[in-house]
Amino acid sequence: MKRALTWTVSLLVAVVFLSPLLWMVLASLREEASIFGGGWLRADGWTLGNYADAWRRAGLGRGLFNSALQVVVIAGGGLLINAMAAYAFARLEFRGREWVFAGVVMLIVLPVEVLAVPLFFTARDLGLTGGYGAAMAGLTVPFLAKAFNIYFLRQHFLLVPKALEEAAVMDGAGSWRLFWNVALPSVKPALATVVVLDLLLHWGDFLWPLMIATREETRTVQLSLANLFTQPPVQWGDILACAVMATLPVVLFFRWFQRYVVATDARAGIK
Repeated sequence: MKRALTWTVSLLVAVVFLSPLLWMVLASLREEASIFGGGWLRADGWTLGNYADAWRRAGLGRGLFNSALQVVVIAGGGLLINAMAAYAFARLEFRGREWVFAGVVMLIVLPVEVLAVPLFFTARDLGLTGGYGAAMAGLTVPFLAKAFNIYFLRQHFLLVPKALEEAAVMDGAGSWRLFWNVALPSVKPALATVVVLDLLLHWGDFLWPLMIATREETRTVQLSLANLFTQPPVQWGDILACAVMATLPVVLFFRWFQRYVVATDARAGIK
């Protein structure tokens, strides 16, 4: 009885949280007149034309490609940079390490809105607001190093048993081999979690791309979606279809990496 009640409550909570997404998907398949006009129980009024219109009007193909490229560069390049910095703070001894790390931790509380204006002027002075290549560099380079990612990975590097590294040192391993062959494989779930966090953050980013991606060919997926709100006629079916296509890659990616995120939480709980 208790288990059945738990499942029922969990199902109701899931329905409450998933109902907006379910409505978005269903409404994206309805004709414009029937989205808010009722008649949902009628067999007619269903269409796939909203997806074709959204893809064409929003230039969604280019937006998806630009966002994917942005996320891959930030997650891939940032993973190496942040992991090396985190390992240095966790294992290497150098003067002022604790003070520098304290400064990194303090940067976590600063939102991107506070840094947006000085970052923009810096990017403009460096010529990162011009053509396609420059704009993509402007979208990615400022976010390769992240204070939270360094802190998060450093805490997991501290959990790696020193006996593993001592055994590798006895086999003749240097600092780079310790990092690449011992430390990194030991924190794979944490690395996957950082990748997921970067994806969620930058796939949905709007403010910084709006400031940097000023040309049509450099628009990200969120700018493509926003363009449907200002490009007449405003069709809610197209907007919802675009939102579904913009959300689907994130859902699939998170579902793929979910087991690694769960492994990270489980390991943190055990330690």
